[in-house]
Amino acid sequence: MYIRNTKQDISKLLDFRKSFQYVSEIKNIVKGEFEVMKAELIAEFDKHEVTEEIEAGPSASNTSGTLGGVGNLFTFIGFEANQKPTEPIRQALEYIFLTSTVVRRDGSSESHVLYPSPDDIFRVTPLPWAQGRSWARGIESGLSGLGHYLNKESDLSRSSKGIQVDNIVRGGKFQNTQYITAMIRSFEKKLKSLNRIVA
Repeated sequence: MYIRNTKQDISKLLDFRKSFQYVSEIKNIVKGEFEVMKAELIAEFDKHEVTEEIEAGPSASNTSGTLGGVGNLFTFIGFEANQKPTEPIRQALEYIFLTSTVVRRDGSSESHVLYPSPDDIFRVTPLPWAQGRSWARGIESGLSGLGHYLNKESDLSRSSKGIQVDNIVRGGKFQNTQYITAMIRSFEKKLKSLNRIVA
């Protein structure tokens, strides 16, 4: 009499951790997929309309639409003329790395990735004129002062263009825009696919 072993029975007899070839293959696959996900996140950040507008500097147009077409984010937020405000964010994303991939006895695997939370990003993006506040968070939740903002050259301006005046010069308000939080949350969802489950 012969008894056929089921897939479940066979998996109990095997220990995939002992196969150097299997473990190496899984780790290589996971690493490749992780690098693609990381590259996609950085590309999404680089191509975001807010990032592009700020990196265009004091002479940019309000291509993000956050200011209703008036001036630009660089002068509205009040960065220094030679400042690179988005660089700390890009550095934080570049430092994302795959810390480990553990292969289990049944062949499944679990991977761990070190990456910044939205709050980590907010801590390295301070508003020039408000200690403890983040301009990157403000992009998402709103920034005040649009009604008092004039996009004009001035020796009093940190950016060389753009000042805040006492009188209200226009109506309207800042248009909140999804930015860092949405990107990080999307990245987190993708990371879940790195963990492999053997059925």
